[in-house]
Amino acid sequence: MRNKGILALVALGLFVSPLSQSTVKAEGNEYELSKKLIESQIEKPLQKDIVNFHVLNQFEKVVTGSQSFTAKSFNKMGTTSSIVSNEEDFLFETEYNDDFDFANDTSYEKPTIGQLLPLYDVDIHRVVVPKDGILLVVGGTNSDAIDLGFGAMQKDFVENDKLIYLGSESDETGFEYKAYQAKAGTYYIGVIDSDNDYYDDNTEYDLYAIATAFIDNVAPNKPSVNKVDNNDKVVTGKAESGSTVTVKSGNTVLATANAASTGAFSAKIAVQKAGTKLAITAKDSAGNVSSSVTVTVADVIAPSKPVVNKVDNNDKVVTGKAESGSSVTVMNGNKVLGTAKAASTGAFSVKIAVQKAGAKLTVSAKDSAGNVSSNASVTVADVIAPIKPTVNKVDDNDRKVTGKAEANSRVTVKVGSKSLGSANADSKGNYSVKIKAQKKGTTLTVTAKDKAGNKSPKKTIKVVRH
Repeated sequence: MRNKGILALVALGLFVSPLSQSTVKAEGNEYELSKKLIESQIEKPLQKDIVNFHVLNQFEKVVTGSQSFTAKSFNKMGTTSSIVSNEEDFLFETEYNDDFDFANDTSYEKPTIGQLLPLYDVDIHRVVVPKDGILLVVGGTNSDAIDLGFGAMQKDFVENDKLIYLGSESDETGFEYKAYQAKAGTYYIGVIDSDNDYYDDNTEYDLYAIATAFIDNVAPNKPSVNKVDNNDKVVTGKAESGSTVTVKSGNTVLATANAASTGAFSAKIAVQKAGTKLAITAKDSAGNVSSSVTVTVADVIAPSKPVVNKVDNNDKVVTGKAESGSSVTVMNGNKVLGTAKAASTGAFSVKIAVQKAGAKLTVSAKDSAGNVSSNASVTVADVIAPIKPTVNKVDDNDRKVTGKAEANSRVTVKVGSKSLGSANADSKGNYSVKIKAQKKGTTLTVTAKDKAGNKSPKKTIKVVRH
C-alpha cells in the first residue's frame, strides 16, 4: 500500500551520503517473489488482544527516534529547516542486500533507513526472534514516490507454521504495522516499491524506514514440581529461566520465587497439612502465565503411638485411641490377632481371641499414606482366679497338707482366720504346706492365690484321727 505519511526520522543531509555512495543492484527474481509474498499478506485488522495500541505507540517512538519532525522539516533540497537528529539513532541500508545471503542485520533498538533504487530494487533485512512470540514490523516512507511494500518471510521464501501472518494496522501518520506469530529463529524482511510496475520516479531523497520489535506473548511451559510432603518448608522444581514462580493453596499465595538461569526454583512455604493441594505457576517477564501444576502434599509423618486400654485374659477386644482414620493392628509376637479402623474421634476396637495372662501384645497404627506408628505394648492382665485346690486327707498326726492347685500359685492353709502355713505349687500344681499337727475334727481351709493376686474359692477339710 502507499504510505503517504512523512517519516519523522532524521535530517536527509545525514543519510543521503551513506546510502548514495553504496552500490545497488536490482534482482528481478527476488523482487517478484518478495512482491508475491508481500501481496499475499492481505490487509486484515490486528486483533486487540494480539498487539495493543500502547505497544504500537511505543513502537512508533522507536521508529521516529528521539526527535520529532513533520513534513515541513524537509525542503526540496533534502535539508532540515532547523533541527538535526543524531545519525547514531538509526541503521542504514548497505547494498548489495538484494538476497538472503547478503541481508542487512536489523536491531530492535534502532530503525533502519533505506532507498529503493534502481527500478525493481528489493532490500532484504535479517531479524532474529529470540524465543517464540510476536514479531512486529513497522514501515513508512517520506515520499509519495514510494508505494512501500514490506513483509516478514523465511529464507528462500519457505512457508510453514514457524511464521504466521496475524494482520496489519495503519495509523493516520502513514505507518503500517504487521504482526507475525513466530517461532524462535532467524527471519527476513523484504522491502519493495510496489509501484515499480508502472513507473520509476524514485530519487535518492525518497526514503523508507522499517523497525522491528519482539513481543513475548507465549506463556512459559508448565513448571515441573518435585514431591512436597508435610515436613517440607520449600517447594522446588524447574520452570522457565528467570520466570517468577508462585505457589498457592486455594486463593492464598504461599510463596513466590524467581527461577534461576538453569530454571531451578525454590519457594519457601509454611509447612502444609497432608492432602493440601498446591497450585504452582510460572510468569515470565512479559507477564505471560503458565498453566498451573497441582501437587498434593504427601503424608510422611507417622501417626503417634496408639493409647491402649487394659487388656485381660477375659477380653475379646482391644480398645484405645489412635490417629483418626488409621488402621490399628494388634499382634502377639509375629501373629496378627486383628485389625480395625480408628473412628474420626480416634477411638478403635479390635476383635481378638482371648489371650493368656502375661501375653505381650503390640498395637500399631498405619495411616492412609502407609506411615506406621511405633508400637504400643500391653501385657494381658490375669483377672481369672485359680480353681479351688484339691486337698489330700489330713489326720491328727500330719505335719503337712498336700494336694493340687494352679501351677505356681501360692497355697495357704488356715484354721479360721489363723494361717497355719503357705507354700508355692510347683509347675505341675503339686503343693505341700507344712503345718503343726491339728486335733481331730479341726476344720482347715485351703486357698490358692496366683501371681496376679487372684484368689481361688476355699477348699475345706476336717482333720481325722490317724
